[in-house]
Amino acid sequence: MMDNSEFSGGTFTELLVISVYFAFLVFVGVIFGKLVRNSQDYFKAGGQATWWLVGASMFMSGISTFTFVGNASGIFKSGWSPLAIYLANVLGFIVGGLFVGAWYRQMRIITVAEAIRERFGSRTEKILAVLLIVNGLVWTGAVLYGLAVFMGILIPSVPQWAVIVGVGVIVIGYCTVGGNWAVMANDFAQGLIMVSVTVLVTILCFNYAGGIGAFFDAISTSPAESDMRFVTPLPEGGHFMKDSYGVTWLIVTFLVQFFNQVSLFLGVRYFSAKDGKEAQKASIFAGILMCVGCLAFFVPPIFGRIFLYDEVMAMHADPMKAPEYAYAVASRFLLPSGAFILMMVSMLAAAISSLDTGLNRNSALIVRNILPSIFRAMGRERLSEQREVTYGRYITVGLGVIIMATAMFYSEMQGITLFDLMLSISNMLMLPQFVPLVLFLFVRRVPGWAALASMFAGFAPSFVNLIFDLGWSYQEKSLAILICSVSVYVLSILFYGKDSSEKRAKYKAFYETMERPVDFKKEVGASNDVFQLTQVGSFSLVLGSLALLLLFIESSPLGIICILSIAGFVSGCGVLMLWAAKREKRRIENERIVAEQSRK
Repeated sequence: MMDNSEFSGGTFTELLVISVYFAFLVFVGVIFGKLVRNSQDYFKAGGQATWWLVGASMFMSGISTFTFVGNASGIFKSGWSPLAIYLANVLGFIVGGLFVGAWYRQMRIITVAEAIRERFGSRTEKILAVLLIVNGLVWTGAVLYGLAVFMGILIPSVPQWAVIVGVGVIVIGYCTVGGNWAVMANDFAQGLIMVSVTVLVTILCFNYAGGIGAFFDAISTSPAESDMRFVTPLPEGGHFMKDSYGVTWLIVTFLVQFFNQVSLFLGVRYFSAKDGKEAQKASIFAGILMCVGCLAFFVPPIFGRIFLYDEVMAMHADPMKAPEYAYAVASRFLLPSGAFILMMVSMLAAAISSLDTGLNRNSALIVRNILPSIFRAMGRERLSEQREVTYGRYITVGLGVIIMATAMFYSEMQGITLFDLMLSISNMLMLPQFVPLVLFLFVRRVPGWAALASMFAGFAPSFVNLIFDLGWSYQEKSLAILICSVSVYVLSILFYGKDSSEKRAKYKAFYETMERPVDFKKEVGASNDVFQLTQVGSFSLVLGSLALLLLFIESSPLGIICILSIAGFVSGCGVLMLWAAKREKRRIENERIVAEQSRK
């Protein structure tokens, strides 16, 4: 049987690798910080990012250590049921690729709250901006805590608080310097590591079981077979609206995540794209990556349930907490020592990709939507774009400290798993906000107060349940929230004519702008596609080369193959990008020559 002592390998080597990785992230931030000239560059990469960079960042920002701790816990207990979350993500990316992604980019804004102000007015802007900031802090705090849990198993000699502080400081560092450019560049490089390592672990799971068919045969003959089904059978005496992982749970979970994925709250990820078409391609690319993730994120926890159940349950005295270690136990069991260090790096990548996005997004909301109101009340002038960058950096530091404190608070909580905690947060806090931030795209003839009314109606069921202790289940609360929030928003159509003609004209102008394609050359200017390809390609090549250094501590044939596979994939992607950069440079040069000849 595996015990905790087996996780305490060569701590010095592991910490050295992690330190080099952190230094790499900061270096990337410094390089891309050269592109930051104003607040548009800092908060949305100047609207110049290419589809592959935006798409990879979208995928990585949706993956965190919650995926490998919280979701892994749910998968360990219920098998394929949490797949509803990822299927909703994939559908959301498809919808983004069809039209929503282009709409969000064509709003021509920097923050989510700016779109809210244009459509629903300044009062709604301020309230939702504050709530969205709270969302970000609550969520990213849980992500950082999830990383501390995971790393606490992998490097037991390092306490949770040290992981929280160390990772928080590094993320603050490169976000402060490079803004959204650094966030996306690091997300791409980190995505290469995470995808290659998680796919490798999945392959090793199948190999250990004797093949893909044998893996699924082992599930079907396991005592846990009924738990592993996509739809968990209703137990005797159970209730379909109360029990988890049944049909109603799947439907509600899918709807909650779909509203999240399509909402304006996550629509901010499209703002950095060059134009609407690039935003759509980015969404399709992210959807393809998520399809790969549907396999890579699920197989190892299920492997842990079928083949390593006792080892997983031995990882924590609390039976509710032990399943959170399923992915780590499976990875440690299957991966040789050198490749396992890369698993730790990929977990850092997963956490950091969510942290940096959350920091940048919240900093933008404060600088662009909260501070102007405060300054007006104080009789001060609005900040210049250069001063917005300075304030944005200060605020990024402050938010980072709050996130670290939030993560430490979660670490002290007892009696609840991270998976259940995040479902509750999504249900009670976020879902009422997401509903109007999706419906406004399609149900357009509503008055300016519709979003606030819909949101407060969505909060009502949670308060009623809390005050009267009704004992509602997750799906009962979620359905009540959806019904109340959607109903109030749709009924507000009846009052659209009560708004003044000036307001209705403003609403119409907002949607016309949203549907008008971006003329990149006229609205943004010259592209820096070559710079993006060259720098990110070079970073990927360096990262792949650094991975090869682990061959010095790996002696097993399997370990050597694993390291070569990961390093080869990451380096190969870097080489392809450098080749693409040369092609793009030649294309631009040829266009310049043709333009000069035509002028002559």
